[in-house]
Amino acid sequence: MAKCKQTSGLRACALVLAIQACFVALPLVMPETALANVNNQQANVNNQQANIRALSDKGVYWYERFRFDLAAQSFNKILLIEPTNASALRWQGLIDLARGDVQAANVWLGKLQLVHGNNPFSIELQQAISLASEKRQQFAELRYLADSEQVPVNLPQRLQKLLPQAPLGEAAVQIYRLMNRTPEGRAYARGQVAELAKQFPDDRRYKTLLAELGGTGASTLAQTPAPGSAQPNRSTGNASRARPAPEVQAKPVEPDTATIPQAAPEEPVAPVLSDFEQGQQLADSAQKQIEQGNKTEAARLLQNAVDLNPSYPWFRYDLATLLDDQGDAGSKQAARRVMDEGIALEKGQEMRFAAALLAARQDRGNDAIALIDAVPRDKWTEGMTALEKRVQFGQYMDGLRAQERNGEFNALASSISATPKWRAEPEVQALEQNLQRKRQVRLRMSYENAIIDGDEGVSRIDSDEIPLQLDLPLDFERTLFLRADTLNANSGRVNPATASNFAKLGTTLPTDPAIASNRLDQNYKGHVVGVGVQTEQYRVDVGTTVGDYPVNDWVGGVQWRTSLGEGSLRLEVARRMVNGSVLSTTGAIDPLTGETWGGARRNGVSAVYYQAFNPTLDFVGIARANLITGKNIPDNTEYNLQGIVGKTVFQRPGHEVEIGASLFLWSFEKNLRFYTFGQGGYYSPQAFGSLTFPITWTGSMNGWSWQAQARVGASESREDDTELYPLNPELAAAAAAQGNPTLQTGGPGGGTSTGLRLALERQVLKNFVVGGYFEIDRSEGYNPDRLQLYAKYSFGDFFELSVPPEGVAPYSRF
Repeated sequence: MAKCKQTSGLRACALVLAIQACFVALPLVMPETALANVNNQQANVNNQQANIRALSDKGVYWYERFRFDLAAQSFNKILLIEPTNASALRWQGLIDLARGDVQAANVWLGKLQLVHGNNPFSIELQQAISLASEKRQQFAELRYLADSEQVPVNLPQRLQKLLPQAPLGEAAVQIYRLMNRTPEGRAYARGQVAELAKQFPDDRRYKTLLAELGGTGASTLAQTPAPGSAQPNRSTGNASRARPAPEVQAKPVEPDTATIPQAAPEEPVAPVLSDFEQGQQLADSAQKQIEQGNKTEAARLLQNAVDLNPSYPWFRYDLATLLDDQGDAGSKQAARRVMDEGIALEKGQEMRFAAALLAARQDRGNDAIALIDAVPRDKWTEGMTALEKRVQFGQYMDGLRAQERNGEFNALASSISATPKWRAEPEVQALEQNLQRKRQVRLRMSYENAIIDGDEGVSRIDSDEIPLQLDLPLDFERTLFLRADTLNANSGRVNPATASNFAKLGTTLPTDPAIASNRLDQNYKGHVVGVGVQTEQYRVDVGTTVGDYPVNDWVGGVQWRTSLGEGSLRLEVARRMVNGSVLSTTGAIDPLTGETWGGARRNGVSAVYYQAFNPTLDFVGIARANLITGKNIPDNTEYNLQGIVGKTVFQRPGHEVEIGASLFLWSFEKNLRFYTFGQGGYYSPQAFGSLTFPITWTGSMNGWSWQAQARVGASESREDDTELYPLNPELAAAAAAQGNPTLQTGGPGGGTSTGLRLALERQVLKNFVVGGYFEIDRSEGYNPDRLQLYAKYSFGDFFELSVPPEGVAPYSRF
């Protein structure tokens, strides 16, 4: 049996050797025609792939230039050669999207997924369709926010959440370009695009976008992103850009071969290239130089291509866009001159269209329309129609956004209603939605506790405030607001057993039998009510204190905002409460006589100027002048100046860290900071200067916003001597007779100071926000603590999260 197995194994080995020998000898015995067929088949495959690459380049070329008809023809030819070509299927869908036909694009997506599943081309087309359909409104809102004056710091996070997968292709270009509007978004987008460029090295869009984001890549050569090639693993350096030749060179004269005698074979010679072919080679070389960052050399090559073909528009356009991308005024003017010279030479349809594309990218919309209007409408291409619509819509949106920036919301609503053909556009819908939100009734309320240490019944203050504001929109611009704040101001009870303490308040000694016991409590309850109208440009309000306050008096003001050069200016004329003690805020009652005094009010003007020098450096300047009045207290004048510089030192999505410096100068005519009858109870130095250095961390993430600030500083001050009974010599004489002081000595002061503020806000519901903050200050003779919890509610569909958190300021501190 073993022998049988051995014999069987030898036979099998012999059979295998025989088969291998047949394969080795096959080329020796195969007919030459069969070998030729194999070689021809391989050559056909290579030619087919070369044709596909050339057609793809040609299609991409025309897609970049809005010639969707010619682009579709190229990709149709690819599908005739190779019906399942994934790249061509993808491009046909993108072309239909560019034409505005989402349904047709979905048909191409279905074909692509049926054959290739969820490959990168399928994902790219699906994402592009999503941004043009179900995500259209959401994406339009984000584009709108990206174009606003104050781009939200959480824009990059919101863009990341837009699609379930990381964006590819056209979606990646659109989304990462918007992320570029914030420094932290730019850093994130640059990293993502760099990875895409490595993953898809033949897709020029990623190199182009990387250059725009400040990374290593090519500068864009077209008005729209440069799409990728047909085959993901193809080398762009081996493929021609397949430009169509000028008409005069498209049909070369062919000789009559029947009359030419057959010559003997000659050595092959290099073909003579036409001017257009040389220009195309120069343009291809320029593209490689751009990808390597050699823009100067690329411009020289493109200029040579233009010199060889002065009437061909697209070499000119490539040169013009390369110059325009440099960004400076001289380069942009040179780019325009390149196309103007082309128009002077050749006024044909293609030249006009190319010049119009450059005009549109330079925001010269009227010039772009004038250029293509010279072409008869029946000869317009889809690209021309799309360009006209894009320019007109851009001009329309510029007008709407100008009205929005200027706070002209009623005019904005009229403009939208007057142009129904744009009503369905996402950007317009986003503006209209924001307008409607301005008509929503809103409620804001909070609880605030503030404590300042001091003598019981005299300088100590422990106040509770419950601000309540109801916003009632009158139209798209004006909002009527009602204020009904509860204010409980508590100083405590004067201690008659402490003569030195008691003599600080009122007119008498603690042993006087005429003192009423109930007047020893310096605690008062009441309300601060008001009504006003505000817009983006102005605010007008008037109000008063009501309740058991010793002094009730009116408050109010007019505030106006405007642009001033590169910055903004806010002016205000107002009468406001003076905080700092119960005496200055609500007034006090003399324990002996029952007379009231205090309730100080600032009457004056202020100006606040703001300017952002760049995205990371800004300045605020403040100037104020006031006349301070009150019941049974002398009038006083107040002046202050403040300058604040802020520098952002760290940014990333959802986070910003800023350091600053604040210089504050302050002066009062009289020193009235004491509490005897006739004094004001508010800090009023004759000279005060402080320098403070804050560091602030602001952030937002996942429906939360926060701000933390720590500050240190130093100050110097001087106070004059002050009479403790400044309005009544008789009281001063009586106090002297009773052994009470009648003069308070002033002098220098100052020292170091520290402070801390923590604030947090949460979006609980789309129309409901809650938050709070805690703040402490520590300096010589001044150590207030403040805590606030607040809630903001809209009786509509939306109340925005504030970044940084924004509480509800009491009416007493307006």
